[in-house]
Amino acid sequence: MIKTPSIRRLAANDSYTFLMKELEKIDEAILEPLTGTDWPRDMPVITGGGLLETISSIDVTYASSGMEDDNLFFDQANDIPVVQADMSKSVARCFTYAEYMSFSITEKEKMLGIGRDPETFLNKGIRLHCDKTIDKSVYVGFKKLSSCGLCNNPAISRSSAVPNAGGTSTRWSQKTADEILTDINYAISAVWRDNDCASDGLPNHILVPVEQFGLLATRKVSDDSERSILTYVEQNNIAAKQGMELVISPCKWCAGIGSDSSDRMVVYRNAIDRICFNLTQPLRRMETEYAEMRIKIPYIAQFSEVRFLYPSTVRYMDAI
Repeated sequence: MIKTPSIRRLAANDSYTFLMKELEKIDEAILEPLTGTDWPRDMPVITGGGLLETISSIDVTYASSGMEDDNLFFDQANDIPVVQADMSKSVARCFTYAEYMSFSITEKEKMLGIGRDPETFLNKGIRLHCDKTIDKSVYVGFKKLSSCGLCNNPAISRSSAVPNAGGTSTRWSQKTADEILTDINYAISAVWRDNDCASDGLPNHILVPVEQFGLLATRKVSDDSERSILTYVEQNNIAAKQGMELVISPCKWCAGIGSDSSDRMVVYRNAIDRICFNLTQPLRRMETEYAEMRIKIPYIAQFSEVRFLYPSTVRYMDAI
């Protein structure tokens, strides 16, 4: 036989529930997703320009009809070399980001009644989505659009890390502080050499996977030293010896992106005249639309793919 709860029992339960609700304290803080973007730290940006199709830049290389010391003039000379300029154009595509929020008028009224506004939440969500889309474009690009980013441009020179002293591994977890410094200095010197040892071609920024950054920051140079490998590398790299501050930063996009899905180090010159992208249209709210008791608010933004103005100032090292 199925027993039904008595009226007294129901009343008691209802009173208990009401009491618990009265004793409940609502935290006013809204717990949003934990997420982060790093492109403002690692990539210079040029803002403005409006909605465009492409961004172009003019490249020029110089040459002379003379060879080596033919430009030296002597009284007996009768053939003066002529300087030449070869000009070309590089084009970067622009991508348009669009998203809208939608909610009913009654939903908005209900939330306003408890001190909340759906626009506040959804506006943050759209801005977060846009920021993460730009982040992906900056570091790895969009596969379906055949675009690439700072960490995976196939035109960039690359090499693999040197094996450790035992010849068993190239991974930093199996290397000493000096062997890690050798890898970093090799990449820095390669970029510097490829740019004719120009001072403004010397790398000043390095990206490594989060795991390798943690190793650099926490492992000591030796058992009897208080210095971390990160401090040791920052003080003894080639760029520092030339009076430049080298920034080494963690980057989640560097993990597994190298050859054979290995981890990659990105060494480059972080300067707006060497590498950048254009934010032609910062995220903008468009005109509100009303239809069938619903409110729709579109947002739009536009940005270019990463512009490698001087590809020779970037280099990859895999299998770290």
